[in-house]
Amino acid sequence: MGRILDKVSLDRLGDKELRVSLLCPYCKSTRITLAGDPTTSGWDGIDCPKCGAHILLDSMSLVVIKDPVPATRA
Repeated sequence: MGRILDKVSLDRLGDKELRVSLLCPYCKSTRITLAGDPTTSGWDGIDCPKCGAHILLDSMSLVVIKDPVPATRA
C-alpha cells in the first residue's frame, strides 16, 4: 500500500491553532506571529510595530505524508 498524502488548505487550518512566526520581511528585526482564530479574521494580517509594514498570509497549504499502518494478521 502506498503512502497517504493529504494537502490541507489555509481555510481548513483556521481552527487547528496554527501559528506562523517570522521576522518582518522589511525591517528584519521584529518577530511577527500570525494566528488563525475561528472567531476573528486572524489571517487578515498584522502591522509591524517597528516599520509599519502590513504583513498578511495570502495563501498556504500544509502537506502531510503518512505511511499507512500495516494490516494485522489474525
